[in-house]
Formats: sequence, structure tokens, C-alpha cells
Amino acid sequence: MAQAGARGIAVGRDGWLFWVGRANELASLYADTAASRRLLQRWLRLVDGRVRRAKAVGATYVHMIVPEKIAVHADTLDRPFPNLEDPPGARLGRFLVGGTGAEVVDLYGPLQEARCEGPVYLRTDTHWNHRGYIAAYRTLCAALGVTPAAHVLDGTGHSARFVFDLGGKLTPPVDEAYFAHDFPRRAHRSEANALVQLRETGRVAGRSGFFVGSRAVMRNSEASDPRRVVLFGDSYVFDQGPRLTAMLAESFREVHTIWSAEIDWTYVAAVKPDLVVYEIAERFLRRVPTDRFSVDAFAERRVRRELNPGPIDRLLALSRLR
Repeated sequence: MAQAGARGIAVGRDGWLFWVGRANELASLYADTAASRRLLQRWLRLVDGRVRRAKAVGATYVHMIVPEKIAVHADTLDRPFPNLEDPPGARLGRFLVGGTGAEVVDLYGPLQEARCEGPVYLRTDTHWNHRGYIAAYRTLCAALGVTPAAHVLDGTGHSARFVFDLGGKLTPPVDEAYFAHDFPRRAHRSEANALVQLRETGRVAGRSGFFVGSRAVMRNSEASDPRRVVLFGDSYVFDQGPRLTAMLAESFREVHTIWSAEIDWTYVAAVKPDLVVYEIAERFLRRVPTDRFSVDAFAERRVRRELNPGPIDRLLALSRLR
């Protein structure tokens, strides 16, 4: 790569920025070693158990791995990087299909195909741009057997500039022009837990550590598909703007979304969904979850540490409103 960036960032050609990790964690994950193979086997055992637990509550388990930008935009690199032709997420996907019976969403092929038309990731961030989100939405809808909402695909937008995550870690910060996609919203949020409510007060704006444990419920009486979805994921699905939660909520009657790599099986059993969809960014495969997690208990503890006893009761009461 042309030059080492700050805080685990590498700089490719034409200003493309990539997360590689402070201790080169991404290269270690991509390398085909005994350690990486053991890691994938642990994931295989975890997902096998998840498939059985989902089936026990009448749901189908769907597993989706978001490829690293470095694999899809390898043409911007100027030195070799291990196993770009067979990333760990793709290897795990093959293991899961053959060893668990899990429904696996392959995003590598669709993103590479969309890449032929132009970039699918932001130049200065780890997330997709508008083209990438549309490709992921179409692919996920196909895997779930639902028609993509036409008004999402036909949405309009405008050009804007923003300092995204990777660009903001450089000195001086680097901003980027991007297409801000938007579409008519027929779904509405009917519920949000204490952590979401806290962020929306603005009290913790700009601070990290207040995202994991977020939970929201979207309902859409106009959606043609009546199935209930519980979606576990990270910032690719649960964040402000037209990300996968907002898109899926235009296709399904009810979507519960939780920002967590751990699955809260007590919550799943209470909701009784038709689909349990799990999304994880490839770089987070480095840690195998335990699934010993209670999303709302976690959120309330996190909020209590932040707030004085006075405001907490009102905030928790608001979070339970439907």
C-alpha cells in the first residue's frame, strides 16, 4: 500500500482508505493458518446450534457476512494482501452451507458484480455507498423470498460531503462526496429501548460505546409480506439513514432490529419471529460470540451508568411505549 495510515488505517491508490487493524489484525484473519481454520470451526459449531435453536421456536436462521472493503476494492491496492481471492467470510459461508443447513447470504458475488458499474464502498469509510446498499438489499431480499420494495429502489437523493470514520482519523481529516439516498418511508418505529432513547437526547452525541445493545421495532401495515423478522447486526443494518433496517422495514410487516453480535434467544422466543437474520462484518469474525446476552438488560445497565437516578425512570418508561 502506498502509505501507512493512522490507527490501523492503510492508504491505497487515489486516496482509498482501508481498516487493517493496529496489529495487522485483518491480515491475520485473512491468512489461511491453523489459527484461522480453528476460528472458522468455532463459528461452524456456533451457527449449527443457532440453526437448531431457531427451528425450535419456529424460525429460520439466516447468516450474512459483510465482506471487507479490501476484498471488493482490491484493485486500489499496490502490494499483495493475503487471500483476497478467498476471504475468510466466503470460506465460512461454504462451511456453513455444507455443515449446518443454515441459510447463508452470499454478498461477495453481488458486490463484485455491482462493482463493475462503480464503487460499492465509500472511499474513506468501511461502509457501503448507495450502490452497495442497494446490491445488499436486493441480495438479502432474494435470500428471504421477498420482493424488494420498488419505492426503495427508485428512491431519490442528493450529493453531499461528509467526514466519514476512516477519513476522520487522518490529520488533517479527509472528507468525501457521496450520494445521500432517500426513499418514502411507509414503516414507522413503534418501539425503541433505553439506549436508543439516550442517544436521541443528544447527551452522548459523538461518543462511542453507546450503540451495542440498541433495539428498535419497525412496523409497516402496507407491506405485502406478513412475516416477522428479528435482525441482529452492526452498523451496516442499525444506524440512522437508509441502511438495511430501514430498507427491510419497507418489505416486511414487522422488523425487530438489535445492534449486537450476540443473539438474545430469550427475546427471540418472546417475539416468535418467522426469520432470525444475523449480519456481521467480516472483521468481527475474529471474536466468536457466546450468545449469553439480554439486550434490554444490557441497554438499561449502560444507560444507568450514564444517567443520574432521576432521569432514568422516565427514559425507561418511554422506551417501553408501543
